[in-house]
Amino acid sequence: MISFIDGYIESVSDGTVVVDHDGMGFEMQMSGNSISRLPIDHSRIRVYTLLGFNENTGFSLYGFLDSEERDFFKMLTGVSKVGPKAAMGVLSVLTPDELRLSIIAGDKKSIARAPGVGTKMAERIILELKDKIDASDLSSEKDTDEGGVASSVSSVKNDALVALTGMGFSGSDVLSAMKKIDGADDLSLEDLLSQTLRVLGSN
Repeated sequence: MISFIDGYIESVSDGTVVVDHDGMGFEMQMSGNSISRLPIDHSRIRVYTLLGFNENTGFSLYGFLDSEERDFFKMLTGVSKVGPKAAMGVLSVLTPDELRLSIIAGDKKSIARAPGVGTKMAERIILELKDKIDASDLSSEKDTDEGGVASSVSSVKNDALVALTGMGFSGSDVLSAMKKIDGADDLSLEDLLSQTLRVLGSN
């Protein structure tokens, strides 16, 4: 199995990227989010990969700029009736953090924005993956106590996310708003809700 490839971007076309590795061109499918992060200066990059097989189309190589996105691709394709194309569609409209948030908060609208993913498939994704997602991973800077236990920062953020998505805001919009708040990790639930609502209102 090919775990990753180091090389240079040879070409990008409609969700397909060719990576030149020592004179060999590896063609792979990548999400819109990964493609948007590709270097524009033709510098050397590492692409994490996953090899798939379909009895109708044969072997396909899928590429990701980080192992977290690859892990989510594996989880998504493990959901009933979610194929690689739909999984790539989800990862094209949602970053791993945004997808994690949407699953935790039950935000089917954000997931259903992906091409080829309707409301029923979004509900299935949430149902089958909600027990596999760790809310503490939503915090970009995880603090731990002496025993290595994560602090309550993530819990406060998660409570705020659930409350705001319950009010009708999309999970991705809430997460983006929280990222704009200075010291969000240190706020109480009440203050975080208040400030997040203020940012959402200004948008």
